[in-house]
Amino acid sequence: MRIISRVLIGFVFFSISMFGANIKTPSDVYSYASILKEKVQYLRQQDGIKQAFPTAEKQKDKFPRHVIQKALEVLSKINLYRESKNYGQIYIPPYPARDITPSDVYDLVKRLDEEITPLIKNKKFLSTIKIKHFENKTPSDVYRLLWSISLAFDSLLGIHGYTPTDVYALSQKLLQTVKYIAQTQNIYTSVKKPKKREGLHPNHALYASYKLLNKIALAEKKLWITPTQIPAKPHRVITPTDVYDAMQYNIAELQRIKHRLGVERYFKLPVINTTKNPSDVVQNIEYAMKFFPDFKLEKKLVQYPQHSLDKTPNDVYAATQEILKKLKKIKAIKGISQRAKEPPFIYGLQPSHAYQKALEATEKSIRLKIEMGFFQSQIPSSPLREITPNEVYESVLRLDGIATLILKKTGYENVDAYIYKIDKDIYTNKTPSDVYQNLWRISNQLDIILLASEYSPNETYYMATKIEEKIDVLIKKLNLYGKFDLKIDNDISKTPKDVFKLTLELFESIKQIQKRLNMDRVNISIPKEKNITPNTVYNALRILNASINEILIYLDVENTNLNFINISKPINKTPTDVYIKLKNIQNKLYTIFNDENYDK
Repeated sequence: MRIISRVLIGFVFFSISMFGANIKTPSDVYSYASILKEKVQYLRQQDGIKQAFPTAEKQKDKFPRHVIQKALEVLSKINLYRESKNYGQIYIPPYPARDITPSDVYDLVKRLDEEITPLIKNKKFLSTIKIKHFENKTPSDVYRLLWSISLAFDSLLGIHGYTPTDVYALSQKLLQTVKYIAQTQNIYTSVKKPKKREGLHPNHALYASYKLLNKIALAEKKLWITPTQIPAKPHRVITPTDVYDAMQYNIAELQRIKHRLGVERYFKLPVINTTKNPSDVVQNIEYAMKFFPDFKLEKKLVQYPQHSLDKTPNDVYAATQEILKKLKKIKAIKGISQRAKEPPFIYGLQPSHAYQKALEATEKSIRLKIEMGFFQSQIPSSPLREITPNEVYESVLRLDGIATLILKKTGYENVDAYIYKIDKDIYTNKTPSDVYQNLWRISNQLDIILLASEYSPNETYYMATKIEEKIDVLIKKLNLYGKFDLKIDNDISKTPKDVFKLTLELFESIKQIQKRLNMDRVNISIPKEKNITPNTVYNALRILNASINEILIYLDVENTNLNFINISKPINKTPTDVYIKLKNIQNKLYTIFNDENYDK
């Protein structure tokens, strides 16, 4: 540290240009989705499927709101695939209650990739995948690619697309949504259900969905938002999958109307225990058309400020409280009486800090899932950009979804995801610091539940390798090419305590870099414990990793500059190996603090 302090005094001034957030384009989403396609292709080969990869028809007039709906469809099929293999469920998020951007779609496609990757057994294949960059792609192109991926999953599931019963379930959700929109306009009149017409086919259901879409488009005109385009009727045989896709299009537009009205409520896809046919679907769609408000201009429009839908720390805090209640139940069911440590309160934190803490807790909850018999899920990573309270809220919803699945696994069925709760608690005057503290409480509770499951040196080494990758990117960003020689006695033997002490030194170096960059810094510290365990070391590295993320976000570094996909999972590592890896990182940090490396 004396070396670092001395070098800082004579540090040559280095100016960093800021370019704003990393905003994703449809081309970025398409490029990432192409990686997903490669992996699904391999997954099909792994399962012995020899048919050609399916293709979807060329699309037009699709927007990010439609694309994210298709991405959620793919995620639901991944979930079904896991269930078919007895791997256990994953959490499927609701459609976001806001305007959808390509960045939102990108993040969900990234989630798809995170869920697919652990399903592939050949890690050598994964190490060969490289992202291909495409240009001039549109949301319609992304939609078509995701639809082909969705179709490719049908063979993996042993099905030939969606069934009429699947379509009926979606029509029930659509009907609930339309009824809700009517109720937002204080329309509670009784509507007689149309008579069911027997003998109808999927083409009749498709045309019925188009009629509803016409009503939706007219409503959008009267609400003074750009109306959706009505697709041309295809001249071919119509399948239930076509109808399912059309109804998802309708639901995406209904979400848009809800956002326009400044209201939010979610409905689950119901479980249908009887066989349904296209006649049942048409009956539901026609019923929905009877409920749908006309939004006549002479009528009073009931609406609320759209910004009221933006999530605040109060909303996020309420969700974290619900997670703590669920963890309390899990502990009670397991008979765990040990109390978790009460974390300190840190003033002045930002949403990005809360987001990092949510990721830490999510990683631990996924670990608990695996301990309880679920198949592995990929650990989510943080996007290298400014984080909004909405994103913190959605990350906490995922954490709640995982906690809900774990609680149900214990046999406690009377529980549902927080997003579907009607009587949510209301909090005021909460800040990101309050949210961070609650997420820290969640993390500590998970540590207690996972007490018998320490992080292995392999996992700690993998985390250290990811940190090293980020330091390499930082060095490249600063245009440095310094040399550093690592000289460590091969006969040394290090303990977790030694590794923890070195982690503290690295954390001080990172704080020095933040100070040099004139970043807004907060007093986050690595908790010191008397008994240093592998979990203590791993938690410390997580805080170190989060602090490096803040630097990369500040310097506007793209996620695509990080190549974690090619980092092979280590085996047979020891605390000594982790120590050497961290020592190597320390030497690279010395490169940043060496004046000589700025003279070349």
